[in-house]
Amino acid sequence: MTKIVLSLLILGSLLYADDLDMAFDGFEDEEIVIEETLESQNWYSLSGYLSFLSAYNYNQKSENAAAIGDKVMDFSGFSRAKTKLNIALDMKHSDSWKSRIELMGWYDASWAIQGRSNYTSDVLDSYQSFSDIKDAYLQGTLSGSVDIKLGRQIVIWGKSDSIRITDVINPLDIREPGMVDIKDLRLTETMSKLNYYFDNYALSAMIIHESRLPIEPAFGSDYRPRDVFGTTAPDSIFPDVYQPSWDIKNTQFALSLDGRFEGWDLSLYAANILNSRFSIKPNSSGQNLRNYDKIYMAGIATSIVVGSWLYKAEAAYIADIDYRSVEENKNRLDTLVGIDYAGFSKTTLSFELANRHVFAYEDIMLKNTLNSGVFPDYERENIVQIAIRGNYLFDHDNASVNYLLSMFGSKNLSFEDGGFQRFWLDYKYNDDVSLNAGLVDYIGGNGVVPFYNAIKNNDRVYAEFVYHF
Repeated sequence: MTKIVLSLLILGSLLYADDLDMAFDGFEDEEIVIEETLESQNWYSLSGYLSFLSAYNYNQKSENAAAIGDKVMDFSGFSRAKTKLNIALDMKHSDSWKSRIELMGWYDASWAIQGRSNYTSDVLDSYQSFSDIKDAYLQGTLSGSVDIKLGRQIVIWGKSDSIRITDVINPLDIREPGMVDIKDLRLTETMSKLNYYFDNYALSAMIIHESRLPIEPAFGSDYRPRDVFGTTAPDSIFPDVYQPSWDIKNTQFALSLDGRFEGWDLSLYAANILNSRFSIKPNSSGQNLRNYDKIYMAGIATSIVVGSWLYKAEAAYIADIDYRSVEENKNRLDTLVGIDYAGFSKTTLSFELANRHVFAYEDIMLKNTLNSGVFPDYERENIVQIAIRGNYLFDHDNASVNYLLSMFGSKNLSFEDGGFQRFWLDYKYNDDVSLNAGLVDYIGGNGVVPFYNAIKNNDRVYAEFVYHF
């Protein structure tokens, strides 16, 4: 808790500033924003960025846990030399129709520098290189009150900036938890989305054709070490992933109704989508695989602005969750309350508290271990998460210092399962060049829920230089 107290003192220093010109933003529907680049006379525009990120793991051991006969890998010291290229093509076909294609790829040379032969193929496959079609959609108006969007895209539900409750549509890239915000972790999915606008409301219906799965840390990496489940285990203990095919059976559906009024808004959600957590099921050959089964979700979210205060709340009832350590599927209620304050000069503070309650809970869901022969859940009856965030702008709003604390635990608010804190600086040198640099500190728990305790030595400093074009 000493780390947390010191971090909150750092956060408190953000309160001192000169004048108030901060306003709440981020509540507009990003899908109806017209990009400034499209306002030019050209029917298309090409934009993007080239970045280089480096990191240094100052608290990591030089030798990590390994099963008998496996490699002992070194994740300490210099750990990233990632070059990333992002290119986006925006096209305006008429006053009512536009499209966008955005491609991204990166290569991390640190693995070659350290020696690729010193790491497993699973680690290299996950962290050495990656490419993705981030956006590929066509969007247009069918009538004065109906529009459609087809292709790979992101749909954001809910009001929270730090905790996912109703934001369940897009899977996340969680290979490096704690390093970046949720907004930069979402993976696009191919879907058909129809919007109908009437009075102060927007009704959206989605058919999600692509069963895209979360991208998780590689087993044996510094973010999922081989002893994360207790006794050091070989790779064969952690099952491979079953990739769902594109068919009617795996098609997902979602529906939302958003109402916007003076000073407040309200959203209702319903979805039949893939769960973000995996179950274990054998394939036709009897091999156990990680499966992401479908769940049913009904949710509600609201936010209210009162002067410099923003109050927000979310709730989601999730049905038919397949937990690994019990025979019957369970239901869960996720709730969140939060508050943002922008009454200090150039400073925004945010506090969010969430609880996830499992109905018909069984003790084995927490106490089961890998030694029992059943893959453990490490699930509490009530999982409490807290997120505290601060942001201060300076240098004519070209720079900001930021802080985020995220902690997990039981309902007694001791946060015994650990978490992380991140302190970082964003600096815009000019329209073309920017810098993002910071420190991530992982806070280990008591080990009952092992995930953050297993990566408590992953603390690192990092810096990323970005050139925009």
